[in-house]
Amino acid sequence: MASGTYFIRSCPTCGRHLNIRVELLGRGVECVHCGGTFTANEEPEGVHDDQRIEQILARAQRYIESVQPLNAAPAE
Repeated sequence: MASGTYFIRSCPTCGRHLNIRVELLGRGVECVHCGGTFTANEEPEGVHDDQRIEQILARAQRYIESVQPLNAAPAE
């Protein structure tokens, strides 16, 4: 069985924690939960509450923009 070294990173879109192989640092990855894409890097430490709130709001907005409304006509 293959094993590797992983680090934990939150998805910037949905906020779920992901185990990411260190070999992927600096590369584009896709969240297995929401399909959001981002560059695999370490999260900044010591984020203040105000910054955390802004990050959560930005993450929620990205998630909202990534889904198609149920009543929307399919793209042609």
